[in-house]
Amino acid sequence: MERTGISTHRAPYCAIALLLAIVQIAARAGDLASGSELSGSDFGGSSRGLSAQISQTGERNEAVMNQQGTFHSGQVAQIGSGNEVSTAQRGEDNQFALRQSGIGNALELTQAGRANQACIAQTGDGNHALVTQYGNSNQVSVQQGALSPSLTIQQHGNGLAARVIQY
Repeated sequence: MERTGISTHRAPYCAIALLLAIVQIAARAGDLASGSELSGSDFGGSSRGLSAQISQTGERNEAVMNQQGTFHSGQVAQIGSGNEVSTAQRGEDNQFALRQSGIGNALELTQAGRANQACIAQTGDGNHALVTQYGNSNQVSVQQGALSPSLTIQQHGNGLAARVIQY
C-alpha cells in the first residue's frame, strides 16, 4: 500500500466527524483560507509523510505542533480567544484532529508509538484536557463543553480505547 500523510489501512474511528466539525468552524468564521499545511520539506528536510494543519480565528490563540518520525498527521481548528493547543507526535503513523471553540480552553496531547488516534472537541469556556498515548493502536475520543470541565487521559499499552463525553 502506498503511504500518504493519512493512514488508510485502519478505520478512522472519528476522523470524519471531527473533520466535518473543523470545516464547520472554519466556515462559520468565514475563513477557510486561514489554514495552513506544512511538511518537513517546507523547512529544507524530507517530508517523511508528515502533515500538520492549523486553522485559527479570533485573538490570542496559540498552537504548537511537534512531529518526529514518519507518517504523522495532525489537524487543529480554534475559534474564539485565548485558546491553547500543544501537541507532540513521535514514532510512526499517529493521527489527531483537535477542535476548540470558546474562550480560554487548553489542550495538550502527546502521542508516542505507532498508529495512535485522538479526536478531541472542546466547546465553551475554560475547558482543559491532557491526553497522553504511549504504545500502539490506541484510540481516544473526547467531547467536552459547558464551563470549565477538565480531564486527563493516560494510555500506556497497546490497543486501548477511551471515549469521554462531558457537558
